Amino acid sequence: MSKPVYLITGANRGIGFEITRQLLSSNDADVIAVTRSSKTAGPLKDLIAAANETPEKAATSKTRLLEFDVTNPESIKAAVHELQTSGVSKVDVLINNAGILMNRGSPMSALSNLDFANILDTNVVGPHNVISAFIPMLKVEGSKKIVVNISSGLGSVEMNSGNMTGGYNVSKAALNMLTKQYSQELGSTGLTFVAVDPGWVQTDMGGKHAALKPSESVAAILETISLLKHGDNGSFINRFGKKLPF
Repeated sequence: MSKPVYLITGANRGIGFEITRQLLSSNDADVIAVTRSSKTAGPLKDLIAAANETPEKAATSKTRLLEFDVTNPESIKAAVHELQTSGVSKVDVLINNAGILMNRGSPMSALSNLDFANILDTNVVGPHNVISAFIPMLKVEGSKKIVVNISSGLGSVEMNSGNMTGGYNVSKAALNMLTKQYSQELGSTGLTFVAVDPGWVQTDMGGKHAALKPSESVAAILETISLLKHGDNGSFINRFGKKLPF
């Protein structure tokens, strides 16, 4: 039986890198690790190489590094074509993890239009670009058909605490709505869409004073993904699977 195929954007660092590491360590999945540029993804390339270290493994593995920019639809289409022509016919679990945070600590009124547009382009339009391009590969029979959008508790309108990351907060609220919209439009086809708050994690984005190590957050996220049912379609949940208020 073939392994499930996970595709992870933003896999070269932080949560995306740790998801890739844990999945490959478990040997229970093949991973398509997406980075915008392989030139800055040395540790990620090492992970992929180790997973395909023998000819026998390489012959059956769908694990690979894939380059595309989530803000560039043409690069995503080219990547889809590359996968399909190389024998990868499906994606079981798509994890939209790539994201940016700008102007930390500044009020919303100080966020330039250009920076705000860049945040929305990466954090909202980017996942939309990826989902829309990979829908045919997600719908393949036998696939788990799961889309996980890595969101944030800061994207909850109800729980808004005024944290001074306004553009990021707005983008994650929009990502939650994007998740809900796709769940309504495509849920009947068997696809399951969820937005997941990973918690406050010690990454370049979260900072060294964050409460969670990446390994702690990701272990919980992967356990939750493994237990997802179609009834969870359209949910905003934390890393343990508990529903959060939009």
